[in-house]
Amino acid sequence: MLRRGLASLLIGVFGSGLGGCGAPSSVTVFSEQDARLVLEPERFGWLSSARETGALPSAIALGAKTSGRLLLYFEFPELREPRKLLRAQLLLDPQGRSSERVPVEVSRAAGAGAELRWWSHRPRALLPQVSAELAGEAITQRLDVTEIVRVPAQPGEPLRLLLRAEPGDGEGVLIATGASGGERPRLELYFQ
Repeated sequence: MLRRGLASLLIGVFGSGLGGCGAPSSVTVFSEQDARLVLEPERFGWLSSARETGALPSAIALGAKTSGRLLLYFEFPELREPRKLLRAQLLLDPQGRSSERVPVEVSRAAGAGAELRWWSHRPRALLPQVSAELAGEAITQRLDVTEIVRVPAQPGEPLRLLLRAEPGDGEGVLIATGASGGERPRLELYFQ
């Protein structure tokens, strides 16, 4: 009786993959990884309040005393996912090792103009906005932007994010841009 109840429970949980004589067939286990999507920005730019910005460098020092205010602009493809969003994280890869920690703010952004060269070209930040902290450790930094990504966009509109860092007292945290190879900033999404 106990055996029959356990078998019914397993079939109910895992489907009918345990039926038949002989060895049980393989069971497909669904995990959060099955509903994972990683997006790279279609457009990625930066602006400094301290100087004109040109081509994207291989790394950008966020929170450095010589950098001025910095904005990173990310434009990801339109999100057409029908499933429920569980979590969204902006992934940034520090270069080198640093003990510094830099406060940043991430928000939705209005569309940027054709040029991102001068501080006056900066796109407008939109609500919602989240505060986070970047560490200069040599591991990928994960900024929780779930609240921002959950806000519905207009049909056909790309997902635009804006990261802002103020200058600090130290060298800041050096973030890889992928301009010279390596990892680019990316958005990791989990759906149910």
